Order: sequence, then structure tokens, then C-alpha cells
Amino acid sequence: MRQALKKKGTILACASAGLLLLVAGCGVNPDEAPESAGHTGPDARFVPAQSGKAAKETKATPRESGTIRVAGKAQGSLTPDLIKAYSRGGGTTSVTVNDENENQAFRQFCAGQADIVDSARPISAAEYQKCIANGIQPVQFQVASDAAVLAIKNETDVGTDCLSFDEVRNIFRAGSTINSWTQVGYGHDLGGDANEPRMKVAGPDENSNVFGFFGQYVLGDPEPTMLSVRSDYQAFPTDAGVRRAVVGSNRDFRAAAQFERSRQVYQGILDSLAENRRAVRDARAEVAKGIADERPAEDRARDRAKLAQAKKNLKNLEKSLPAARRYTAQNRAALRRLAEVRGTLGLFRFSYYEAFEEQLRPMEISASNDFSKPECIFPSQATVTNATYPLARQLLLTINYKNMKDPDINEFLVQSLSRSQQEAEKAALVPLPDETQETELAWLNGSTEPDIIFYESGAGTSAGTKQEADSASGE
Repeated sequence: MRQALKKKGTILACASAGLLLLVAGCGVNPDEAPESAGHTGPDARFVPAQSGKAAKETKATPRESGTIRVAGKAQGSLTPDLIKAYSRGGGTTSVTVNDENENQAFRQFCAGQADIVDSARPISAAEYQKCIANGIQPVQFQVASDAAVLAIKNETDVGTDCLSFDEVRNIFRAGSTINSWTQVGYGHDLGGDANEPRMKVAGPDENSNVFGFFGQYVLGDPEPTMLSVRSDYQAFPTDAGVRRAVVGSNRDFRAAAQFERSRQVYQGILDSLAENRRAVRDARAEVAKGIADERPAEDRARDRAKLAQAKKNLKNLEKSLPAARRYTAQNRAALRRLAEVRGTLGLFRFSYYEAFEEQLRPMEISASNDFSKPECIFPSQATVTNATYPLARQLLLTINYKNMKDPDINEFLVQSLSRSQQEAEKAALVPLPDETQETELAWLNGSTEPDIIFYESGAGTSAGTKQEADSASGE
């Protein structure tokens, strides 16, 4: 069966539609995708609006004026921050939030029991069909983006710079048997290279939003915990801890940079010790010779002074030797630790990677699991915002087209979109580009019609996924 995805306009092709195609085309088996991922099926395609049939006549969702019902709370959602900002800004409408999962939230929305869905995925084909059957036409507003970035230490060669989606899952999943870079990578000689480092993985602990998103979307665990990842996963409570596991600590960098100088100083002390020991021996012999030769008292006193100075120099050098030895050993240990982190693959939030990109080398992720046809995508502001980067997600608010002009909903959305960039930056998310923000605000002020994404050609409960079956049955 072919599902045809239709849309009105073009802007959302780089917004919600980008993620729709992404999940279908990134190599994730739709039958194995986590329920929070959403998808359109392997045969989804875009059809220009003018070439298809008009959508079924829709109607407004019955609702109480002055109260906005938000269903769902996406992992790492920006919506709670937007609601707080709305209240602080003098918003008079009451906004209630039910923290159901995304599937339950879309079911409520399509049943007319919610005004807005907070999600990190677009509406699925089955959910769309349910909405249309009830006369509800979904419109999705993007408020921010986020992404997981996998990175190694900069200027490190592990034999590949692109991983497939399946490889990412297999590297991090519980029970993973991948422990060498020779086992993964497009264009990689899987025969092995003894010079390539052992693979180690590090990332945030289970309290992190990026851990939750990665666990749900990539590992397929609706409620990810440390049991979801491989047993040697190095978990850290802060992004800085993950970065140090990947590139080493700043202290080690400073110490390693001093190793050669400290080694030279230590060797210089050893050389000086040998010279000063000879100087003491020579001075002692000269004192003895002066006595034997019955030199004048002044000459013998001068010989004794030279011996005393040689002994003093030797003693000072001997005192400085342990400290020089420890300093050199510490710097050598720092070098060793930096060598040990080579090959460690870290899991980062995009905004943190971006702040330290001079230290980190990101892996490109392919939207294809076909080694003969890789589609390697580099994480960037653009590829994260339009969700062409396979580990990106868009934070979306879905509303009914017929309720878009309701004064309270319209006011809330206008204020939320107007504040979304500032709130996204505060939450370490990727803000909307100005162009996208302006386009979506134009939808709300009525100067342009919104992009409407919808499915046709019988797309319904027969796509074969648990998510679609559950959505269609209303369970």
C-alpha cells in the first residue's frame, strides 16, 4: 500500500514534513520504531496540494473560552517555559497541561478533548485519519529544535566519520558487542586496523533530557534508564564531564603541554648532579692536595670554600630532584590519560557540542542503512532545524485549523512564538530561524494561510505498526 502525504504550501516541508520523511527514510524499521518516534511508512511521499483532492470538511473543536487544554509533554519540552513566560507577560487565559505520552495526547486531540498537542514528532498517518474522521484538521507549529550529537576528540582518526542509524543503536544499546572502531563505519575496512583505538562510550546520566530523547528515539525504550545502555557506558551528571571523558580534562591538557619541558628540566638536573658530584670530588681532592703541599693558609681556605660551595650546589640539586621527578611523572600520566580517551564516543546535546566544537569532532549520521548508498548528514543549525539530521527532533505544537483564530489560542500562540527564540536559548535548545518564526506568526495574524499536512490514499490502520494500530483503535 502506498501512503501519499499531501500538504498546503511549502514552508512546513522544512519543518514538520522534514521530520516525517526523516523517520521514514533514516533506516529505522517502522515496525521497530519506538512509539514516541512517529512515522509515515516506508512509501510516504509528498504530493503538491493542487494535484490532490481537497481535505474533508472540518469543524472547530468545542471548547470553553478562556481555558486552553494542552495534552502531552514531549521529552525536553519547551512548552512549560512558554506557559510560564505567557503568565509572567500578563496572559489571562488559563493553560492546563495533561502529561500523557504523545500517542495519548494525539488521541485526545483527535477526539476533540484537547486544544493543543505538545510533541517532539509530527502527527502520524493513523492519527491524522482519526482527526479528519472527527472533522479536525491538524496544523503544526514548530517552536524549537534539539538534537543528539555523537562526537570524538578533535583531530582523532578512528577510520570513519559517518555512522548509520542502526550502527548508532547497536553501539549504545544494552548488550552491545561493538568495542572497536573497526566494526563500524561507511567506507571502512572492516578487516581491522591495529592502529585504530578501542571504542568507548560516554554520555549524560538518565536525568538528562538528551539521554531521555536518545533512549526513546534511538534505543526504542519509552522510559530509558541506565539499563537501556551498554554496561560500560560512562555516565556523567554534566556535559562537561562527558567532554572530559572524550577529550580529556583541561588540567591534563596543560600538564601534557608541559611534559617535554619538564622532561628536559629533569634530565638537566640529572646531568647537573653528575657534574656537581664530580665537582665535589675534585674540590675534595684539591683540599687534600693543598694540605699535602703545605699551601699557604689563604690558598687552603679558598680550596675549602670551593668544596663547601660544591657541596651546597649538590645538596640543592638533590633536593630539587624528587619534585622534578614527580612533575615529569604527573605530566607523563596526563599524556597517558589523554591517549586513553582517544576513540571515546560521547553523546552530547547539540548546543553544548556547538560551544566546544573546536575540541570535538562530530560523527555524521546517515539517513540510510545501505552501505552502498550512504546519506551522511553533518549536524548543523540548518540540518537540526529542518530535521534532515537523523538524530534531530522538532518541538511542535499541534492545533485544529478551525480554532487557530480563537482569541485565547491565537494570543497564546503569538506570545509563545514571539518568545520561543529567547526561551529556547535559555533551555539550551536550538531556536527557530527568524524566517520560520516570521512565517508562523504570519499564519496567526492572517496575512498568510498556514501549511496543512495531511494524508490520503487510504492511509489508515493497515500500515502495520503498533503505534498506528493503537492510534486507530483509540486504546
